[in-house]
Amino acid sequence: MRKPLDCATLCIVATVFAFVLAAFITYGAAQEGYIRQGHDKWHQGFYSTLKRPDGKGSCCNLTDCRPTSIRSSNGRYEIKKDGRWIPVPMEKIVKKAAPDGGAHVCAPDSNSKAYPADEVFCVVMPLET
Repeated sequence: MRKPLDCATLCIVATVFAFVLAAFITYGAAQEGYIRQGHDKWHQGFYSTLKRPDGKGSCCNLTDCRPTSIRSSNGRYEIKKDGRWIPVPMEKIVKKAAPDGGAHVCAPDSNSKAYPADEVFCVVMPLET
């Protein structure tokens, strides 16, 4: 017969579980390219330095850049923006690598009334692409 877990052990297990769950939720949301997810981590040292390839100023508006996923589909690249796969506009690609080597997108919220749902200001391609 197994001995029941004591309170201290249960607290440790619950804390570890909560930490793993929070990391999974945060990572998963960032990989889906949701607005504001992961922005704070990269703003000061990276996003704030990005300039739009079209010459219209900064890529970043204090909340709109975030890590995302990227894939190749039918000879084109697509990024995840707010959970949806959209084509990468080649003229929006910033020729600068991210510190983490991953893909990043700077774009308004897909639900914004001020921009089309697929609007993108800048895309940072991952190093292996």
